Amino acid sequence: MKTVTAENVPGRYASPAFLLISCFVFSPGALFAQVPPVKAELPIVKVGDHWKYEQNDRRTGVKEAEFDRTVTAVTATQIDGKENEGKFVWTRELNTIESSTVAVSGESKTLSFPLEIGKKWDYKYNYANKLNPTQGRWQLEANVVAFEKVHVLAGEFEAFKIEYRGFWNNDTTGKHGRLNVTNWFAPSARSVVKTEYDDGYNNWVRQLVEYQLQP
Repeated sequence: MKTVTAENVPGRYASPAFLLISCFVFSPGALFAQVPPVKAELPIVKVGDHWKYEQNDRRTGVKEAEFDRTVTAVTATQIDGKENEGKFVWTRELNTIESSTVAVSGESKTLSFPLEIGKKWDYKYNYANKLNPTQGRWQLEANVVAFEKVHVLAGEFEAFKIEYRGFWNNDTTGKHGRLNVTNWFAPSARSVVKTEYDDGYNNWVRQLVEYQLQP
């Protein structure tokens, strides 16, 4: 399938002249055809949904971590589950409040539904690392740039590509820098299936290895 981007979605971003020429060149009957919008609504996450991820250093290929998540409860305000030997807590939009490695305060808005190409939003939040006594802040701008096929260990998915650009601050060490993250959210998996992360020190890729969703 051709990658859909903000530059090539008919009916939303192309000029009227281009659409008219395209219709007569490729299919005269297409003049009156409507292209369905590419949009992802809030997924319905269910108790028992399960995802397993593997994280590797992008420079060396060495596996750094695994994350095994299973949903145990869904309420009107949040989603709870098990993550490795700990737990996770998400908002209903699948944004982290707490995981086995970090606790978050503020607006951790990695995802904002509905997702559609061209959508942008800003967010910032504070974090406290559970594995070592560090605290810090992230400030990012998110931009949904494409809808495309992505290959991961769990298979092939059609996913929204979301780019995040911004800054990080480690309030414990005083270090700070630029942050570049890319997520691919696949509606059929009810989850992000791939993440590429680079903060100038850490540079890794995390991808879905296996998953099981409740009907």
